[in-house]
Amino acid sequence: MGAEADAPPPTEYFIIRPKKIRLIDILSLLILRKSLSSYKFVETSGTAKDGLRADWVTALTLLIMKVLDKIKVPLKWTGIIVEFLFNLFALNGGVRIIWRIITGKLVIPKRDLADFRSVIAFVDARQDLYKNNSLLHYFPLMEPQGGFDGINLLDLTAMAAKIAYENPAYIENTVTNHWKMHFVGFYDCWNKFLEEKTTQAFIFCNKAEDADLIVLSFRGTEPFNAEDWSTDVNLSTLLAGKLGLLHLGFLKAIGLQNETNFILGFPNEIEMNADKPFAYYILRQELRNLLAKHKNAKIIVTGHSLGGALSAVFPALLSYHNQNDILNSMHSVMNYGQPRVGDAIFKSYVNVLMRVKYQRMVYRYDIVPRIPFDLPPLSNFKHCGKCIYFDGWYKGKVVDEVPNPNYFLEPQYAPRMYLSAWGDLFRAFFIGDTAGKDFKEGTVSILFRLTGLVLPGIACHSPRDYVNSVRLAKIENTLFV
Repeated sequence: MGAEADAPPPTEYFIIRPKKIRLIDILSLLILRKSLSSYKFVETSGTAKDGLRADWVTALTLLIMKVLDKIKVPLKWTGIIVEFLFNLFALNGGVRIIWRIITGKLVIPKRDLADFRSVIAFVDARQDLYKNNSLLHYFPLMEPQGGFDGINLLDLTAMAAKIAYENPAYIENTVTNHWKMHFVGFYDCWNKFLEEKTTQAFIFCNKAEDADLIVLSFRGTEPFNAEDWSTDVNLSTLLAGKLGLLHLGFLKAIGLQNETNFILGFPNEIEMNADKPFAYYILRQELRNLLAKHKNAKIIVTGHSLGGALSAVFPALLSYHNQNDILNSMHSVMNYGQPRVGDAIFKSYVNVLMRVKYQRMVYRYDIVPRIPFDLPPLSNFKHCGKCIYFDGWYKGKVVDEVPNPNYFLEPQYAPRMYLSAWGDLFRAFFIGDTAGKDFKEGTVSILFRLTGLVLPGIACHSPRDYVNSVRLAKIENTLFV
């Protein structure tokens, strides 16, 4: 009782409960324009977003969340079936599967083996690091400090962000046998509020002994995981003290303990549960252990999509808890297709006070870096760090903001986005001839690009284009400013 009495009061929070959203509520928002806090699907501290009324963009966001909540089970099973069939045909030689069935030599895919691939790996099957260093390797922000055996850090992090979607055996095989580096571990982490393991990450070093480089990579938004997509678009926030307002879904994914009070939500230490590890705490401890062994090593944190958001929050939490032993060894944060994470205060904190080099890549009209929307007063999300924007021919330049920053809200970009989708699809047929066999696209990749003819931002989100961007980079002079 005493502990509860002494607990700090709830901080500012704004929570949307997707399961409680009704279609009548969405219509009511548009027609009656009532305060958001008057609806049962909203929980608020009372001051957060008080009196705010929704616009059509909010209504659209709520509709997307409602649809995702309804389809999450069939979407999950669709993914399981699609990946099983893809692997079944791949492991049995495609059309030769008929002969294998006849001869009784059919190979049945097993999801935990190194030869099982996610749909992401069917879109881009590359496992080897690129042999030719991109010019971006020498981009000043990423200039190696003390060298890392000549490793192209951009290619390494883009590939690490891509293979994070795979199972532990696949990842270990790639790191150990293809990259010739030291695999440390795969971490399957607990989300207290969803009551399941929803956050995955892995760590590797460039060497088993006396390593110079430690890389932490978070898994991103899985294509058939409606919960991941709903997290990306959710407008729920929690005031995180000096860090500002942060996206509540990302905080939950990385280990939040209390959704209405950040102090209780992220205490400096918690009692560890080996069966239900929380990402922030287990990964922080693992990095500390590695630094004790590799005293001169530098840390890079990376991720694609949702993984990029988590790799942005992770060092911010380290800074919040004054974990200087880890922060002082942090080389940089490098993200690909990352959604927005926090408000203007968080942006300032990361850019000015955190003292960690931070950069993010955006390919063309990728929808994910354009959500959640930056539309005050309800949706106050901002991007942090330096943004390198790539157009369809992999020409990179540093920008303050990408074109069409809120995606749906600037219809003048629609013709350009659909033309870019056609251009990417057309290029997929001949890029293997023009750029080399490393870039040749298979049937699944080309089929995935067809989604861009419906919604261009989805096809642009593929990790394939981010890997291509760092390998085929054409540099504008502004990149070196």
